Amino acid sequence: MKELDRLTFARELLLRKCQGKRANSKLPRLVELCLTSPIVSVLFAAKRLGVSQQAATIMLDELLSNLRELTGRGRYRAWAVM
Repeated sequence: MKELDRLTFARELLLRKCQGKRANSKLPRLVELCLTSPIVSVLFAAKRLGVSQQAATIMLDELLSNLRELTGRGRYRAWAVM
């Protein structure tokens, strides 16, 4: 039950970042991808969303306050929901 509450709260926080974005923004899809996958990398997000790696990096940077970086590296980073 705690895990469900944690993920529900994380989803609400991440979706707040999507408010005020364009209707065709892929940021809400990235939020759902982050919640359904245990680890998300730039390459994985770019392939799943159908965007460039640079676009995926920019979108992940927008959500960075609510995601935890797991690898501790500059390249080939991966994130997970807090």
